[in-house]
Amino acid sequence: MAVFLTVISALLLCQLMFTIWNMKQIPVLKPASLSPDEPISLSILIPARNEEKRLEACLQSIVDQHLYPKELIVLDDHSTDQTRAIAEGFAEKYPWIRVQSGQVLKRGWLGKSYACSQLAEAASSDWLLFLDADVRLKQGAIEAVYKQLCTQKTGMLSGFPEQKTGTPFEHLVVPMMMFTIGCHLPVKWVRKSQNPAFAAAHGGFIAIEKNCYHEIGGHEAIKDSLVDDMALAKRVKAKGFPFTLASIHPFVYMRMYESGQEVWEGYRKNLFPGVNRSIALLSGVFCLYTMLYLVPVICFIIALIQFDVVNLCLAILCYGLGVSIKAVIDIENGRTSTMAFLLPVSIMSLIAIGFASMKIGLKKEGYEWKGRRYE
Repeated sequence: MAVFLTVISALLLCQLMFTIWNMKQIPVLKPASLSPDEPISLSILIPARNEEKRLEACLQSIVDQHLYPKELIVLDDHSTDQTRAIAEGFAEKYPWIRVQSGQVLKRGWLGKSYACSQLAEAASSDWLLFLDADVRLKQGAIEAVYKQLCTQKTGMLSGFPEQKTGTPFEHLVVPMMMFTIGCHLPVKWVRKSQNPAFAAAHGGFIAIEKNCYHEIGGHEAIKDSLVDDMALAKRVKAKGFPFTLASIHPFVYMRMYESGQEVWEGYRKNLFPGVNRSIALLSGVFCLYTMLYLVPVICFIIALIQFDVVNLCLAILCYGLGVSIKAVIDIENGRTSTMAFLLPVSIMSLIAIGFASMKIGLKKEGYEWKGRRYE
């Protein structure tokens, strides 16, 4: 056991060092000062389907900005609640906001991609900023984003908003999205390499230059992809356009899910498709996580029962290194490190969701989300 724990602690130490370096490679959006009268060629595009609980706060955060976009378009995707009424209320007050009715979903398309495609067709700006209805902009967000876009000139920019969580399952699972990226994706190569394998994006916040968007085929090229954000990012890189994964949490936050059930369904929809439905890859990652983060806990219990001081200390070291990795990633993404101590529970939760996602994918039962079923 001592040899095993020594090897694990060495691997975790290497992982910690890589993670610290890796997180520092993410460019951070910086405050910018632009005149409110300065015209900016930016269209904010929001697909909305039954978002009455979230849309008002999203729109309010945008109209509270010092600098407005050229236009904001909300696409009502056949909502059955007050989504459209909320959007129209803002459109009545602000002439640069308008509401568009979504067309009937075409065969072969997924709902969000079809909504985004319609929004892109309606937009008139050089830059398209797709936002989810649960995204909130902090003051100065539009200036900071637009300055970065003007510097980049073309291509795509995405980033992971600060994640607000409420329920216990949210606290445990939602931050694991950045945990996997921080541990495994060399962020430096996201910017420097045109290899689509080095890509990560968050569908809640995607800015893309319009010519680039059309050159890669728009959302029509990824119309049947469940993980549309990653698919779009990979096409951008494959076509040779610049891509930036930025740290946007100083200016953008969101609460993706509002219950444990939503977390389960949302992650279940994305996990297996997110690894290209590869049984080997998903199983391999989970085996690695089990070895690094769960087995040391078991070893700790065994060593405690046997009063084995050496192995007890080694197991505690492994646990501490794992917690440190999680804490580094949480802090770099604007979160507290409190929940890092429950990393083994987060890992077990992620594994459970992953195998549920795999089961649905292999049996072709279809993933349910917002009243629609996707294969």
